Amino acid sequence: MKKIFSTLLLSSVLILSACQSGGSEGESSSSDGPVTLKVLSSDDFADFRTGVIDEFEKQNPDIKIDLESVAYDQLHDKEIAAFNSGSSGGYDVVDVDEIWTAEYAEGAFIRDVSDMLTDDMKSGILESGMNITKYNDKYYGLPMFNDVLFFYYNEDLLKQAGFDAPPATWDEFVEMSTVLQDQGLVDGNASNWGFSANEGLVCYFTQFLGSHGGQYMDEQGNIVFNNEQGQQALQFMVDMMGKHGVVDTSAVSANDRQILDSFKEGKTAFVSGWSFYWGELNSDDSPVKDKIKVALTPGANGTESSTATGSMYLGISQQSEHPEEAWKFIEFLASKDIQKQQSTEAGSLPIWSDLYTDADLTSSNPQFENMGKQLEYTLSRPSLVNYNEFSKTLQNELQAALIGDKSPKEALDAAAAKAEELKQQ
Repeated sequence: MKKIFSTLLLSSVLILSACQSGGSEGESSSSDGPVTLKVLSSDDFADFRTGVIDEFEKQNPDIKIDLESVAYDQLHDKEIAAFNSGSSGGYDVVDVDEIWTAEYAEGAFIRDVSDMLTDDMKSGILESGMNITKYNDKYYGLPMFNDVLFFYYNEDLLKQAGFDAPPATWDEFVEMSTVLQDQGLVDGNASNWGFSANEGLVCYFTQFLGSHGGQYMDEQGNIVFNNEQGQQALQFMVDMMGKHGVVDTSAVSANDRQILDSFKEGKTAFVSGWSFYWGELNSDDSPVKDKIKVALTPGANGTESSTATGSMYLGISQQSEHPEEAWKFIEFLASKDIQKQQSTEAGSLPIWSDLYTDADLTSSNPQFENMGKQLEYTLSRPSLVNYNEFSKTLQNELQAALIGDKSPKEALDAAAAKAEELKQQ
């Protein structure tokens, strides 16, 4: 009996030792000196992140940060190359666009961090932010900022046209736009949109899809964006330029930068764009400074509002031999103090819901109140492993409908068939 006990004890020691030396998930050791974490970030907020590294290292003297940043357009390919290079060429912390989560999770490139989330994170971080890190009911990181397509309007022009509030529905949007055009208060059409064939077009379709009560997939995971609500959404995008004549037909070749410029010059009354628009529109050289407000994206079919998400998050690479230290760095950047500092210094939208009523932030960022409301009404692009291939198909089909080569139903049925094909792969 004693021999059996000794054998079991020795086995337990060996198993424990093997687990420790093998760096099981969630465990790491810094007994040999400071751990250096390799972090790959997009250019977004990279300067801010670099600026707070000293503070993190003071709080965590056993951890050093080696942060590398690249342009967003290079980020995905660089991360994929690193994931496939083996541990020697890998990163501990990676910056992830929400549309890459399915690919990275299915490829086992990033770690499931569901067990690392605290109760405060689960209840205090906005759901729209946490959802971008979620795939198959598991979480793969923490959001670093919030961003969606916001609906901006020129309050001064609307008042001149006799309106004291922005449109609440897409029907009201058409009505107000027509009045603005008839009174000559805008330079041609009342608004323009970035409908050129790129990822931005998918984001705009997502905005119209959600605000017409549609979604990409139902609760069972079935592709449904080509249903009645989806067709209505795309038909409205077509009609804005044609039947209603309230959007410039150049929208099919415009990007989000070009439509910002015309809005900033006071030529249009409405524009939909990301949070960075606010800083551009209220810069010292902006002709519309202090004339711009943010409203909820109008709705249709009884839907109050919805818009497309576009944020990114930090996750832990499966290659990392220091997941605990990597999580400490992610937690630090996601903490309320650092999020507040990032909002103050870099103008980002914080991830914590109660920061949208923080007196210090709202006094210097009055737009946060209405932007915070929009974050409660969002729709994300679909989680597909081959998202980039799906997106390209959807872009081409949406363009075909917008220029009249296909009906909205034909275009969306073709895109849905591609999505179904990719789901089966």
